[in-house]
Amino acid sequence: MLKRKFIIAAVFVTAFLGFCVANSNFPKKGSVTFGAKEPPKLSLSHQNEGFRTIFADIAEKVIPTVVSITSTQIDTVYYRNNPFDMYGFGFPFGPDPRGQQQPQARERRQSGIGSGVIVSSDGYILTNSHVVYGASEIKITLHDDNEYPAKIIGVDTLSDVAVIKISQDVKNLPVAYLGDSEKLRPGDFVMAVGNPFNLSSTVTTGIVSALGRHTDSQQYQNFIQTDAAINPGNSGGALVNIDGELVGINTMIYTRSGGYMGIGFAIPISMAQNIMEQLIYTGEVKRGWLGVSIAIIDQAMYDALGIKEKGVLINEVFENAPAQKAGIQSGDVVLSLAGKKTLNPNELRNIAASLVAGQKYPIEIIRDGKKKTLTVIPTARGTTTTDATKEGEKSSAQPENNKHFGMTIKETQNALVVEDVEANSICERAGIRISDIILSVKTAPDKPFIDVKTVKEFNKEVKDAKSGALIIRLNRNGQKFFVTIKPEK
Repeated sequence: MLKRKFIIAAVFVTAFLGFCVANSNFPKKGSVTFGAKEPPKLSLSHQNEGFRTIFADIAEKVIPTVVSITSTQIDTVYYRNNPFDMYGFGFPFGPDPRGQQQPQARERRQSGIGSGVIVSSDGYILTNSHVVYGASEIKITLHDDNEYPAKIIGVDTLSDVAVIKISQDVKNLPVAYLGDSEKLRPGDFVMAVGNPFNLSSTVTTGIVSALGRHTDSQQYQNFIQTDAAINPGNSGGALVNIDGELVGINTMIYTRSGGYMGIGFAIPISMAQNIMEQLIYTGEVKRGWLGVSIAIIDQAMYDALGIKEKGVLINEVFENAPAQKAGIQSGDVVLSLAGKKTLNPNELRNIAASLVAGQKYPIEIIRDGKKKTLTVIPTARGTTTTDATKEGEKSSAQPENNKHFGMTIKETQNALVVEDVEANSICERAGIRISDIILSVKTAPDKPFIDVKTVKEFNKEVKDAKSGALIIRLNRNGQKFFVTIKPEK
């Protein structure tokens, strides 16, 4: 009886559920049409119709000009069959019964992958120095998978530029068109072409994120920053603009993971081409040299100098250097060189390096609030030394007022030295340190720097200050630089 009631209940529930489904809001299968009947019609003008295929068209033209580079370093490793010999112990139980064993030589090969750009139809290739530097063997693989040996023509580690050439006679290779990187603007479309992780002929797109980037003040850098994906293996590859013109050589990335993080850097072709031609025609890179040490100007110093235009501060002018012969002085602010604006020290360094030794160039400066244009004749950069100022240790009598802005000064033989700096004082925050040597003081934008060698002379300048800030020139271990003291009101 119980079983019969259970069956009746199950039938009733099934019928009820069937009724609910039949009368639910779910549509019948096939009754819904998915997707629009026509693709979206973009409102592109006839001038922009080509944008649909622009990147594919660029890739089609540029990919054949980019090669894969396999560089191999070959080292010779010596070893002995007797493992105890490497520690100088000899055979553990007397003389080696096999006789004296001579060291055996074994070849060790280490290979790396990079990219390069063909710049001449007979096989010159532009790449990074870190891709080929120190390589014993270099193999080039073209887009069509043909392989050739190559040799190093020259490397410049200071700019990370190198030139190699296919060793065999080749003709009519596809060649990249060298564009004008000076015309690039942040926001311009760019495409990176290379061999990331040995995946040949890879293209990525992005924009120019920024210009004039640098990561190392000891190298000559003026990087194009891009968000086009660059990864290991892209080094030495092409960065091209929307017209397919070569505007940069991909060189490095910013990463915390070892891979792409949205920030890549390329050497502008304007810089790379100049270095490339020097390496090909002379085998070395010669850079212009002015003979100055330079520094960035912060806002406090701009206010103290009374200038609004961006420029670079001359810390020191080396003796008998081109800058000294041109009349440039310590404390001058350089606004432009050779007709190009110098908004920061890196720009001035790179512009000076591009100058030809022996030629005349205009250099615009501000001195004591007035603009001047001088003529400088750079020489070729070489190894230079500067004489550090040697100061005596013999102290002289100290005037009473030898404390200013939390700084205590004292006289030594022919010099004025910082004896003490109070913690968190104005002077400490400005960067003054104990044992710094005070060389000169500028008290107003329209006044020159006045040399001070005694506390009395320093006190006079501070008393005669006409502005709310002082600029002090210091010598720290032979390095001369400026600081700005802005008294708190």
